[in-house]
Amino acid sequence: MRQRFCARQCASWLLLSVASASPLWVQAQTSDSAEAASAASKKPAHKPTVKGKAGPRTLEQVKVEGQTSSTYSSDDTTAATRLQLSLLDTPQSVSIISRQRMADQQLNSVRQVLDNTTGVESNSYDTERVVYWSRGFQIENMAYDGVPVAAGLNVGSVDGSLDTSIYDRVEVVRGATGLLSGSGSPSAEINFVRKQADSKTPQLDVSVSYGKWATKRMTIDGSTALNKSGTVRGRMVITHEDGNSFMDRYRNNKNVLYGVVDWDVTPNTLLSVGYEYQRSMPRGVTWGSFPILYADGGQISLPQSFNPSARWTYWNNMTQSAFIDLKHQFANGWQIHGEVDHRKTNADSDLFYLYGFPSRSTGAGLDPYVYKSYQSGRQNMFDLYASGPVHAFGRDHELVGGVYTSDYATDSYYYPSESDLSAIDFNNWNGDYPYPDFSSQKQMVTLTHIKQEGAYLAARIQLADPLKLVVGGRYTRWSNNTNDATYGVYNETKGKVVPYAGLIYNILPDLTAFASYTKIFDPQTYRGSNGAFLEPMVGTSTEVGLKSRNFNGALNTSLTFFNTRESNVAEAVPGEYLADGITQVYQPLNGTRSRGFEFESTGAITDNWNASFGISHYNIKAPGYGDVHPSLPRATVRSFTTYRLPGAWRNLTVGGGLNWQNAVNIPVADINGATREIHQSSVMLLSLMARYNFNDRMSLQVNGDNLLHKKYFIADDSSDLAFGPPASFMVTFNYKFF
Repeated sequence: MRQRFCARQCASWLLLSVASASPLWVQAQTSDSAEAASAASKKPAHKPTVKGKAGPRTLEQVKVEGQTSSTYSSDDTTAATRLQLSLLDTPQSVSIISRQRMADQQLNSVRQVLDNTTGVESNSYDTERVVYWSRGFQIENMAYDGVPVAAGLNVGSVDGSLDTSIYDRVEVVRGATGLLSGSGSPSAEINFVRKQADSKTPQLDVSVSYGKWATKRMTIDGSTALNKSGTVRGRMVITHEDGNSFMDRYRNNKNVLYGVVDWDVTPNTLLSVGYEYQRSMPRGVTWGSFPILYADGGQISLPQSFNPSARWTYWNNMTQSAFIDLKHQFANGWQIHGEVDHRKTNADSDLFYLYGFPSRSTGAGLDPYVYKSYQSGRQNMFDLYASGPVHAFGRDHELVGGVYTSDYATDSYYYPSESDLSAIDFNNWNGDYPYPDFSSQKQMVTLTHIKQEGAYLAARIQLADPLKLVVGGRYTRWSNNTNDATYGVYNETKGKVVPYAGLIYNILPDLTAFASYTKIFDPQTYRGSNGAFLEPMVGTSTEVGLKSRNFNGALNTSLTFFNTRESNVAEAVPGEYLADGITQVYQPLNGTRSRGFEFESTGAITDNWNASFGISHYNIKAPGYGDVHPSLPRATVRSFTTYRLPGAWRNLTVGGGLNWQNAVNIPVADINGATREIHQSSVMLLSLMARYNFNDRMSLQVNGDNLLHKKYFIADDSSDLAFGPPASFMVTFNYKFF
């Protein structure tokens, strides 16, 4: 807080200095407390050297030094436009889930993070395939450190199984993000910012957790200098988690390894090399929904722990990625940034599914289906851009331009079953089902190769003292070559120019109004009734709103109104599948319109009080069809706060939050193919936490979730239902060795 205040005082002085930012940084640092100076000294040497940058840019660099404290917010981001803009000057809705927020709520998976993010909701086809939505559209775009990567292997959305222990923060840019991602829906992009080796002195944090259903978790996070001068630094994160679940027979085992080396090649050049490994090995997994209706049309009442899967099922997933990242800062304020990433994913599974409509009295009427599969994915990415200040017409502006390429391939195979499957008694189902005989020879399902190439250019133009224009565009060339065992060979190439424009007007120094516009281009892999892929979604998205910085920038608040128009929006047809009996049939909807608002306030209210509150509401409809994706809640609230008590209780921090969503009616098909509706009442989930710091090194924390013990459904776009988890707790012991 004091550092931000100093930065504000020095702003007018900084504006006069554009030639030597390093001395400015030193002077700003020495005017702060010794504690903040110590923290800042752990940053890589290249970061404070921002020679030639205009004053506001240096000001933002000073603020970033305080980001690793107990804040829930951040001062700037490049996630929306690649331009280093403050949240106040970013003409889109941006949420940032900081490392402190993740620690306070024990948000240890990507799904937990996104389920607590304003304007985002999730549902799932089964235990392993999670789908995320924003503004009524599926979230397909994700990025590592700003570089777009392919969505999850098993479903075309963000990989919710990823562990968050390796991330410094998660940035969520809602709305269309075609300027950086190229293709993608007008929902959101999730940017995962990895931890860096930013400490010249040894640091080692160890946390051990134990929770309900015998969940055990341990994380070791260590970093140190690798040479005497501290210009080469290393960091490693190791996480292991295993435990059971509220679902019968379901358990998971997860291992994470992450390592990064940062090298200050020169005072202005940083080279980072890193590797990530994540593997989850769940057992007793589900595949699709449990039966919903009896043969007589009545709804089946099931316990929250019900698991329709057989005991022998599993679904192993592994993600590996390696990256090389190079940044160089020139003396004139320009910088160049290049990154190369290689990512591999694979999954193998033995799956079991029950489908049909059981008899209420006998339990007969369900047919089992088994499936053994193997999938692998490979992606190579290259991203290169340059950015810097431009002085023209008596004003300072900023320009960024870059290129991006991605080559992504997935192979999917299955092993045919050679067993005669016996019927089951649903009324006495306990997961005991004989393991089937699968062929030892795999057969091809699909071979897919998707390439994307793009070039983008954006500028922040200072039109007048209170008025800025952010304008840019991207050309994207996308190709899909798919060989499908059932539907044959599919080849398609598309090229598209995606424009972007935003206006920001400073009503007051810490209050802005903004408006933005972009086009949408989203190739799809959903199939219609004839088995062919649907045409790409195309449309436009506009946003207007207000943003403010409060308490010297500690608290960021935004109010956004959005309007999105789309054609070829994929909508699942309830109960209709292709000839394989697995692939959901979709229909394209034209003239689809989503409009609504989002409000969010996140950050520090005082030095001891952090808070995040967000509310979102939207409606999405198509002419002649009505509500699109009716199983998705239209209104959500996401909130959480922590407070460190004063005086004699200063070692105790308490907190809590409420998540809420409105009631929905979920369409399902009955035994005759007619559409029925399952009502899900509104859902309110209460969470609480408390942490006691015994000293500067040792703390004990308790978290409780869904403490009202709400029993509720989560429904996906194909009318699959799953139960949300009941009340749970986790106790975490953390120790900092140095």
